[in-house]
This record gives sequence, C-alpha cells and structure tokens, in this order.
Amino acid sequence: MKSYHKGTIPINVKRRSLIKASNPPPSPPKTTISNLDLIFGHFQVSLISIYPSSSSQFETITSTIQTNLPGFLNHFYPFAGRIEPDPVTNLPNLICNNSGAEFVVAETETTLSSIDFGDVNRSFNLIQLPFAADLALSLQLVRFACGGFSLSWSTSHLLLDGHGLTALPNAWSEFIRTGTLLQARNHERSVFVPRSPPRYNPSLNEEFTLYKPNALINVLSGTCLLRKNYRVEATDIDRIRACASGHVRATRLEAMSAYLWKLLATATGELDTTCRLAWLVDGRKRLGPKYKEAIQGYLGNVISYASREARVDEIKKQSLAYGAGLAKEAIEEVSCEERFEQLVDWMEEHKAAGKWTEIVGVGLGAPTIVISSFLPFQLELDFGFGSPVMTLPWVRPGRLGSAAFTIFKNPRKDGSWFVSARLWPRLAEVMEQDVQRVFKPVTTESLGFVPAPASRL
Repeated sequence: MKSYHKGTIPINVKRRSLIKASNPPPSPPKTTISNLDLIFGHFQVSLISIYPSSSSQFETITSTIQTNLPGFLNHFYPFAGRIEPDPVTNLPNLICNNSGAEFVVAETETTLSSIDFGDVNRSFNLIQLPFAADLALSLQLVRFACGGFSLSWSTSHLLLDGHGLTALPNAWSEFIRTGTLLQARNHERSVFVPRSPPRYNPSLNEEFTLYKPNALINVLSGTCLLRKNYRVEATDIDRIRACASGHVRATRLEAMSAYLWKLLATATGELDTTCRLAWLVDGRKRLGPKYKEAIQGYLGNVISYASREARVDEIKKQSLAYGAGLAKEAIEEVSCEERFEQLVDWMEEHKAAGKWTEIVGVGLGAPTIVISSFLPFQLELDFGFGSPVMTLPWVRPGRLGSAAFTIFKNPRKDGSWFVSARLWPRLAEVMEQDVQRVFKPVTTESLGFVPAPASRL
C-alpha cells in the first residue's frame, strides 16, 4: 500500500476499504444540498482525536471499527454515498447509492511524544491522509509506535457543520456501547426551502463575495499565516469571565472574545484604526416552532456569521465587559429565525453564479479574527478504548486571509479548552508574550505523553 512521507511523520497505509451500510433504509437516490449548506460549500473537514497508549491490541481496535461500521452506517446512510455535481446546474448533489464509506488503516514508527502538537502543520496536517473529493466519509485510523492511535472523521463541510461533525463520533461511541442509537437522525435536506418569492435585506449582498482567485489573497500570502494549537486552563477562563461580566454575566465565549479583541487591538497597534471580530453562530436553538420537529437530529449546516468592527483605541482602553457587550450584541443580531430564512432566500438567487464566501473571512480590510465555538456540543468519544487526550477539527489550508480560532472543550472534561488558530506571526507573538499567559502552546508534556521536567531548586 501507499506510504505518505509528510514532513517528519512517514505514514504507511496498510489498508483502504469501502464499507457499505448493511441494511440502509429506502431513500431517494439523489439528495439536493440545501441553500444553507451551499453557503459553506464543498471543502474537506476532519475531526481528529488523539488517543494515548491502549492496553488493547491495535488489531482489536481495527476489528471493532470494521465489524460495527456497516450497522452504524444504517443510521448515517448518506455518508456511505458520494458527492457529485449535477449535470445540469453543476451544483453538488449527495448521491445515496451506498457505494461505501472509506476505512483507512495506517501506521507509523513515530511516537506521539515526538510530535509537536502545538504546531498544526507538524501534527494534525501530517496525520490527516488525503481522501477523494467525492467521498462523504473517510474514517482514518493511524497507529503510532508508542501504542497510541488517532481516529479521524473526515468529510465535507457541505454535509454538516460543527454540530454534525461532533455528532458522528458521539453517535459512534454510543453505538459501540449499546448497539443502537436513542436519537433518530434527520437526513432530509428540504428542511430549509426558499420562500416564494425570495426576500432578504439587500445588506446581505455586502456580506458575501464569490470564491474566486481575484477576490482572495494570493497563495504565498496564505503561507505567511501560522497554524498553532493552544490550551486555555479552566481557571483562566473563569477569571476572564468574571472580569468581563458587568450587571449581566458574560458567557464564556463572550468573555474570551473580549480578551481576544484586546490582543488583536494590541497586535494591530497604529497600523490600522479598526479591527474586527466575527463569529459562526449555530441557529438550531434560534429557530421557531415550525422547525422544532425537523431540526431534531438534523446534521446539515444551520450556521450564520455575525461580525462587529470597532476602533482599536476603544478596544484597548475599554474594559473586557465593553468588548463582551459588543460580542453579545453582534451575535444576538443574527440569532433569529428570519436571519436564516433570509440566507436561504439570498442563496436561492445567487447560487447559479458559483461558490460564495463571507467577506469577513477573506482577509481584506480591517484585521479580523473569525471565532468558531464548539462549546455547546457534548463530547463522548470513548468507544471502548479510553478517552482521547486531544480532539480538534482540521481544515486544509486555503486562501482565506483572516485569522481563525476554533474553540473546543478538552475531552478530559476538566473545564479547559483547546484552541486551534490560524493567525499572523505578530498576533501569535502578542498572545504568547501577554503577561497573563492565557494561551499556552500545546506541548507533549501538557498532553501527558512525556513526564514534565522536574523543577529545579
């Protein structure tokens, strides 16, 4: 089988196989992707979990996946299908033909303790193996020389958002433990349909741009961005939240947003007069009664962007509570059913033009951090071989030039976070030299792969 020498982690693929659902329910042969799915478009994403050394043999872990995946896919049968362009519209369709999900078994002579998990390009980007663009699911198992392993759930953002990306491994763990799933999954993509006639605020036209080379940063500019993993301790989260709370208690996300805004303002300095934060907002709990039943167990995209631009000098001098208040206002502005229905209608009138992207993510204009929070999602990632020590999403480097921070709860459930960041060197320097030391680069010691060095007397 093929070997991948990616950086310092040579990975030997032992087996690639296609596994079909054993008894999929009757379904239409073709599912049209929803307009909310098209906002993000077709690009590969993964959720990668790193498991420490297990007492179980790797063959046992492999066999467990091989044996249970056909039954699991009965509940997630679209992920055994294929993503193909429509021959007439060229828009992507999900073909539910049970061609099979990909199962990759690989190994490396590298140990987990020798990997720099603080650097995405030297860790997750090396573990992630390439998979075909039309695959709806590539499940990748990699054994390390120390006995640990990684498990990657790799798919397309076209099929799911953060809720769905965590729902897959959560459901897998439940299925392995119980042999069934308590909650039914809704794979029907007609939950969100355009109104007749479509109607939306014209300001939406100013939020999007076509995803074309002349509207994006050049490829060399993209390589200037760092990709780093940080850990934020629970005590720091609680302290910042207390400082950011006024007469109304700030959420953890609002508080950390305010803190990040100050770091961004410091990094911007006198180079610009404004800086900006943006958030990906999950709409599931913000939809009204008419969506209540259909949205239960729905895996597709239900995401909107919120953004707010502010003066650098104001962010610097004002309190954390001020920044948290701005974050709260911005998020609440898009937290309504009407916002999502307008997005559906807007895309209905624009999808024929090609792939679109949010302007705030492009990297032009005011320096911007885009924050994606996985904090609302529960994590149960032990499928019989222990819990992972680290779990984070992975996205292939693209040509978007804004900074991007993805916040994920530590699977050890100790209240700490992992934060995967794409950012400028100047912002990384400000974050890591900040006296409060909130964002600590992930190390093998902090993950428990090697003992921490003894303190000197």
